[in-house]
Amino acid sequence: MDLKDLTTKALLALQYVDELGYKKKATLLSAVGDPSELFGKKELVRKALSDDKADEFYKNTDRIDAIVDELEKKDIHWLSYLDDEYPDALREIEDRPHVLFVKGNVKALNSDCIAIVGSRRTTRYGEKVADEFAREFARAGLTVVSGFARGIDSIAHKACVAIGCPTVAVFACGIDVIYPAEHRGLLDGILMNGGAAVTEYPLGTKPLQYHFPERNRIISGLSRGVFLAQAAKRSGSLITMRLAIEQGKDVFVVPGNIYAAENEGGNELLREIPDALVISADDVLDSMHVKRASSESQVVEINITGSRILEALRDGEQHFEELLELTELSVSELTNELFDLELNGLIQNTGGNYYALAGV
Repeated sequence: MDLKDLTTKALLALQYVDELGYKKKATLLSAVGDPSELFGKKELVRKALSDDKADEFYKNTDRIDAIVDELEKKDIHWLSYLDDEYPDALREIEDRPHVLFVKGNVKALNSDCIAIVGSRRTTRYGEKVADEFAREFARAGLTVVSGFARGIDSIAHKACVAIGCPTVAVFACGIDVIYPAEHRGLLDGILMNGGAAVTEYPLGTKPLQYHFPERNRIISGLSRGVFLAQAAKRSGSLITMRLAIEQGKDVFVVPGNIYAAENEGGNELLREIPDALVISADDVLDSMHVKRASSESQVVEINITGSRILEALRDGEQHFEELLELTELSVSELTNELFDLELNGLIQNTGGNYYALAGV
């Protein structure tokens, strides 16, 4: 990308205006033939934004080289909707982001994607569904997209990392702000396996509450279809499903226990859209006309420390504190080993800091 290109500079400077909403950006850009015209139409910029926001925009244009230097030092790519690398699927939605910031494999954004969404507070049922479906989608060659949040999102990402497949995490904050903080290791796993993290927010942007519904349109926008693993009545993941429907995407929902509040949102959505019901990953793949790719099972090597943890879990579910006592490991050693075992699909976090062998 030519850094001297005025169009690129204008879009990047506009994206860096603090907490400037998408609609105001879109209104301003629609009033000019090319974003580079913003440099010479100060009255138009001030009318569309505000004096404060306009001043910030022009200050950003003056420091654009410093912004670019910081992005390059942190190995972060930036794409505008005018760039060839910009995701084709995202380009087609009405409220597409004008600029994306990407860490990792940019090509993953233009692959054949399916989103997995769901509640942060999950049951074992929801966790099992998210894990199994994510693995099957990834093995079939689809790139799983999710929101990097606790619960269903992180389970979907971890499942892909565990089998060495790319996955895309969409942030509701700056790409350099790891939220939640405990997912730093997960991000490393995503990047090491050909995946990517992406956001429309500039570096340093905090994960404010209203960013999450804005982020959701990118999750669904990148994807051919959106799969709901589990959702309570007021789950934010239902916003993603509504957006997917508005964007003309395929939506898929598994039924849940009618007596569990954690499934109320998904079950109500199925009552509205009965055709969205699926009970296996094959149902989704068949609907999307995706053929399962043949693959050989990979042997997971387990070190001595990991073996001690697995042995401790053979008698049943154990709390983190109990595992500390049984394995005689330090807190940091146990934390790292549990993460590796979970990524490899050998154990599962069953909630409340309890762990069990996978599939038990």
